[in-house]
Amino acid sequence: MRSMAIHPGVETTDPRLDVVESVRPRLVDAAAPEDVDRLIAAALDRLLPATVTTYLPILVERQVRDQLRHPTA
Repeated sequence: MRSMAIHPGVETTDPRLDVVESVRPRLVDAAAPEDVDRLIAAALDRLLPATVTTYLPILVERQVRDQLRHPTA
């Protein structure tokens, strides 16, 4: 039996979904939600496919915070 998907087409074991749900609440006051989502997606694109995802949330959060502090021109 398959587990219920939180979003259509995305399994609950999807590391992207797990990271977004973990990191987004901690960055809620850092920038506009659209900017945070865009930076999370970009960080995930750089880090996935990773074979070990244990530290993925903290790595993504650090990359997003760094980009918010030091935006590129």
